[in-house]
Amino acid sequence: MAKLTNDIVKNAMPAAGKRLELRDDVETGLIFRVTEKGVRSWSVRYRNAAGEHRRKNLGAYPSVGLAKAREEARKAKGAVAGGADVVALDKASKAEERRKHLHKLGGLADAYFIAAAEGTHKGGPKAAPKRATTIAEEKRIFEKLVKPKFGESAVANITRIEIRDFVAKQAKAAKSNGRHCRNIIRQLMSFAVREGVIDYNPAHDIAVAAPKVRTTVLKDSDLKAFWLACQRPQDVEDLAMSKLMGIALRMAAVTLQRGGEVVGMRWAEIDRAAKTWLIPAERMKGKKSHMVPLSTAALALLDEAQAAVEGNGTDYVFPSPRSKEDQPIDRRAFSRAMKRLVEAVKIGAATPHDLRRTGATMLTSERIGFPRFIVSQIIAHAGDTGGAAAVTGKHYDLNDYLPEKRRALDAWALLLEEIVTDVKRAENVIELPRQA
Repeated sequence: MAKLTNDIVKNAMPAAGKRLELRDDVETGLIFRVTEKGVRSWSVRYRNAAGEHRRKNLGAYPSVGLAKAREEARKAKGAVAGGADVVALDKASKAEERRKHLHKLGGLADAYFIAAAEGTHKGGPKAAPKRATTIAEEKRIFEKLVKPKFGESAVANITRIEIRDFVAKQAKAAKSNGRHCRNIIRQLMSFAVREGVIDYNPAHDIAVAAPKVRTTVLKDSDLKAFWLACQRPQDVEDLAMSKLMGIALRMAAVTLQRGGEVVGMRWAEIDRAAKTWLIPAERMKGKKSHMVPLSTAALALLDEAQAAVEGNGTDYVFPSPRSKEDQPIDRRAFSRAMKRLVEAVKIGAATPHDLRRTGATMLTSERIGFPRFIVSQIIAHAGDTGGAAAVTGKHYDLNDYLPEKRRALDAWALLLEEIVTDVKRAENVIELPRQA
């Protein structure tokens, strides 16, 4: 032990890779700690009535100086001398604060979103973190729709009838709103049951209308109009869309990947030499990494994107023009841009997801003729294991069918080029034998 001084606590540093602890001989039990990264903090050690060692944190330096740390250490030891276990009291106080915070739906939601990012939002051996994009969308729905109605309500007082009526009201405005609100409330209430806030989930059996199954497949004329508008949005009357957004939409059409995966594309995921795009598991809906072969058309779009953002120093192929930080184009902005485009060129109500359906349909049609299983590998439908056991396809069969996917996407790119340019493609597509 040594008498701590202001100069000592200000300048003390541990040896490389070590942690330093200094004990004060003025106030017994007071400890000054410096981590290997230089983080400085105070604590006091004591024994409780049962003889167990305890350590109470007193705060970080320099927010808590030497004199204040000695004062807090004396207070803690005085409480211990009176029979109190200050660490146990702190834990009990924090637990009570958390209980009160969880009592209202707004506080419960705060805890739920933290747990969802950690993967502790639900029980069971298969619990895993939610994707960041999923959490962001759930937060958006909660903040915009659910919180204004129930944010300050006590969780235990929210009834099934209230939830049902609220969901029905939201569904009248938009069916998807009703469904999304029901889903997030149901998940929050399940979390509340797990946390012991309530005994049962009042949103468990709230019915909502199932989403309408879309069947839109774009005609050749619509695909051509879409492509040309993306190439030169400035030439389309009443179309407010950036050149980069047009490239992103065309990339979705060429690669047949989901909109969120396309707008989140990073340069680090691209291997130009191998002509591949590896989407990491955390960005995939199925939480499994996905290898996408890049056709000549896709590589050309990458060149266009790079030229469009040259000098920006961004990690993303399609960076957001609105975010001050390095962030990709917002997924909702991507969908809204598609909506503006189809309205401007008058090709119906096509969505980015319809581009996937159109490409998949073309691939299995007589125009190209690939087996449906290969198409399912391209669009990352994880449940299709080609007749093999699901566990084999998910955990053991690491064959990603890259050659077959490459031939299919190359063929799709050639057909797409023929459609948008009216120039007949070369007859060099070899149909794969169909599986029995």
